[in-house]
Amino acid sequence: MSVKLTAILFIALCFEVGLLLAIIPWTSYWENNLFLFWLTARLPSGNLAAVVQSGYLRGAVTGLGLANLALGLLEIAALRRMQPQAAK
Repeated sequence: MSVKLTAILFIALCFEVGLLLAIIPWTSYWENNLFLFWLTARLPSGNLAAVVQSGYLRGAVTGLGLANLALGLLEIAALRRMQPQAAK
């Protein structure tokens, strides 16, 4: 029971993180990032804001989100394969 609950929680975490990483870079939350404003004020590099706002970084973060979603789907498949064996 404990293994199944842990797997379900891990799957939920993968889907939650995956959805957030896939969607947030393309919303206003990403553009109005208070942490980024604070960080660029503290660091001498003025190009950090431009790098974070670039489509390349946004695409990379979205790719990580899609990888998390795929991991969640793989874990669901592994849980379904494991379940009949536990019933015996």
